Amino acid sequence: MKPATALLFGPPIAWMLAAAVGLAWTATDATAWDPVPARGPAVGSASCRSCHRAQHETWHASYHRTMTQVATDAEAIVLAPFEGETLQTAGFTATFDGGAAPHVRVVSDADGSVLLDVDVELTVGTHRYQQYVARIDRGGGALERWRLPFAYHPEAERWIHLGGAFLFPDLTAGDADAYLRHLSRWNDNCVFCHNTEPNPGLRPDGTFATEVAEIGIGCEACHGPAGGHRDRQGNPFRRLLSATGDTGDPAITHPGRLAPDRHSEVCGRCHGQRIGKDLADVLAHGDRFLPGTALSEVSRPILADTRLASDPPGARPFAPRFWADGTPRLSAYEYQALLLSPCYDQGKGLSCADCHTMHGPTPAMQLRPQAKGDAACQGRCHDVEATHGGHEDTTCQGCHMPRITYGLLRGMISHRITTPDPGALASRDDMPDACTQCHVARTRAWAASSMRTLGLRGTAAQGPEGRVSRVERDLIGGDPVQRALAAHALARPEAVGDRQRRLRALVDALEDDYPAVRWFGYRALRSLAPGSLAPVLDRYDFMADVAERVVVVDELRGALGPSVVWADEALLQSLLSHRDDVAIAIGE
Repeated sequence: MKPATALLFGPPIAWMLAAAVGLAWTATDATAWDPVPARGPAVGSASCRSCHRAQHETWHASYHRTMTQVATDAEAIVLAPFEGETLQTAGFTATFDGGAAPHVRVVSDADGSVLLDVDVELTVGTHRYQQYVARIDRGGGALERWRLPFAYHPEAERWIHLGGAFLFPDLTAGDADAYLRHLSRWNDNCVFCHNTEPNPGLRPDGTFATEVAEIGIGCEACHGPAGGHRDRQGNPFRRLLSATGDTGDPAITHPGRLAPDRHSEVCGRCHGQRIGKDLADVLAHGDRFLPGTALSEVSRPILADTRLASDPPGARPFAPRFWADGTPRLSAYEYQALLLSPCYDQGKGLSCADCHTMHGPTPAMQLRPQAKGDAACQGRCHDVEATHGGHEDTTCQGCHMPRITYGLLRGMISHRITTPDPGALASRDDMPDACTQCHVARTRAWAASSMRTLGLRGTAAQGPEGRVSRVERDLIGGDPVQRALAAHALARPEAVGDRQRRLRALVDALEDDYPAVRWFGYRALRSLAPGSLAPVLDRYDFMADVAERVVVVDELRGALGPSVVWADEALLQSLLSHRDDVAIAIGE
């Protein structure tokens, strides 16, 4: 070969030969393909960026990344101003200041004694509201991390006590224990679902040496520890051959390649409250769940009949978190709801990934673009017309995944896919039905008969029609979950019913003894009430003492008139009595 030709063709030929040899060697090298030890070292999400830039960017924009943050980090998203705001609740005043770190100080209004005086170390959440974590010595001589009993609510642009975010009644004035009821230890509680590879590190002496592979929900929370994968993919020939195969790298888990049940278990680890199989071991070493393995190997989901080993026979401590038929009625139980859905089909059908993606274009809800609205069901699994039953303006989810779940001061869709049958619920006082959640001025008897009129299958109507709707009954006589969801239903854009009647009913919610229910009523009135009532509503504080609230409530009722329930004194008293009988307190 002439020198000029060698210069032109020699290097490429040499490179091609070297590449061929490298590919051939890698393809036959067992160490390049055999599975690495299942629990390799975690390396952090930053290590994934160089090879998976697009996935890293969508993850970085997600609420999973900011689920837990170090409050003083430059990139941390701290929603609260920490500029001297105060929150006065039940005889205590909390002050939120800035400085080197966000700071919280709580004093008794009665005697000036200090309940809390701490710097905030961590933030939890950036979507619905944000909570804060500080190091506190609660009497054991060790500084442990505790979730403070406050949250910043960006929609309301204000601080709230967590008693007003969870479903708890008003605090007793001056009761310090009740005020600190929601001071929750981070090390063996929040750490599990809000971080990657959590290990509480409980020592024999009762103290904690808590570790996490990464603060927040990082890549390895869903893909497993990536140290072996990163080292393996350092071989460029291995990367090239992996890209052309169907199985991927056995050193890492790709949830999209898992069977539906295994994929859903990756999500269910956090989106389905559970109990560790060996709680002592979990507290000492973490649950050691590996994505792609069976979640049942390390834990079991909490269901309505679940009880702890320390509970007496017949106890059902978790029952208030579920409707009577076992359907979850709180958020963080989406996995349990999926398991109860016929579409799940014993793990061979629907999975979380059919509707959601961690790497979609928008972080809110993380729905796949092709799974929004009716497209989630039609053409993919079902061929039923969207207008079946005469509901042209209603999505499949509106009827089959109604908003009967409470969480984060919101009414949320149920993840248990069901067929509406209001007649079957006519004799029950618990779970709302899809029909009267939209037809808010109607009864279940009306809804059941309407099913037949529309040519839909359902249980025959039971009981008289009556003047008071299902939602109006729930708003006065239901338990706190029912009351919150009833207020939420009255203001939904899909709600069908006289606006003035809905406004009068919502004023009743402003008198509730649960702050969270009052918030639902207040927010609903802000969206529905005419502008002339805005100055009155501006004076209402759902966290204020009753003496301050009642003045505004009386003025609103004078302007709008009493709700339909007030026209029947016997019914009103019966509903109020029933509400007392079903009182509950749920702290999540």
